[in-house]
Amino acid sequence: YFIELMKLIFKIRKKSYDVIFVLDKHWIFNLVSFLFGIKKRIGFDRFGEGKFLTYKVPYFGRRHEIFYYLDLLNGLGVEPNYEDWEMKIFLSKNDLEFVERFWDENNLNDKMVVGVCPGGAKNVGVGDDDLRRWDTKKYMELIKKLKEKGFEVLLIGGNTDKEIEEQIFKKIKCISAIGKTTLKESTALLKKCDVVVCNDSGPMHLAASVNKKVVSIFGPTHPCEKAPLHKNSRYIWKQMGCNPCYDLWGRFPKPCPYGKRCMGKIDVSIVLNEIVAVVKEWDH
Repeated sequence: YFIELMKLIFKIRKKSYDVIFVLDKHWIFNLVSFLFGIKKRIGFDRFGEGKFLTYKVPYFGRRHEIFYYLDLLNGLGVEPNYEDWEMKIFLSKNDLEFVERFWDENNLNDKMVVGVCPGGAKNVGVGDDDLRRWDTKKYMELIKKLKEKGFEVLLIGGNTDKEIEEQIFKKIKCISAIGKTTLKESTALLKKCDVVVCNDSGPMHLAASVNKKVVSIFGPTHPCEKAPLHKNSRYIWKQMGCNPCYDLWGRFPKPCPYGKRCMGKIDVSIVLNEIVAVVKEWDH
């Protein structure tokens, strides 16, 4: 890794860039931006980690991440428009055509479709954040109740969610695109769904970028930092006294000393009611 990093540093130095935005908060990325030789380095200062930057946005958490990222514009002398906070992912014509074919092939055109993302919460920097995932058995119960109410359920996720898909399929059958799509195709599916339910995870952010009807489930993290901001979206969070335990460095106690009680206290009926409420609000 060291040799590859040095190659990258010398490659970037030859380009003579004027400005770099450092979007990660860890000091090592700020140091690397300094080694790139870029004069203007804009990023976050999390308790002194921004010392290699030329413009530092103080980062303390307990504020939505979107607004922290908008703060970075001040480093260019640009006044952020905090009312224009919507995230956007631009889907190609092929992505949109794919989702229409998928709807046709699975006879979804005349049905109310709930996109369910039961996995996620895995990334290279932190690893498997299983504490941020609602219990798979509860997802099974939710899917069963959704189908009883006449909804069609579509599972969405990546290859790392195949094990969860297998657990669900042992008890109940539904349509699944888990592990069968590209990132953009998954996003197109999320856009087409009438409502999306998900954990606090990457799929949640993808859904929020293309769909205004997202029901998100939170446990160790505070929803004020990451929950979708659309007025028709809802989040579910049970404050237990021990949460939020997800600290500013993206860590929490492993294993959880309280048996994931913050997630365990979220009943299926609560999530189901929120999904139904979002659908009814949108219809009106």
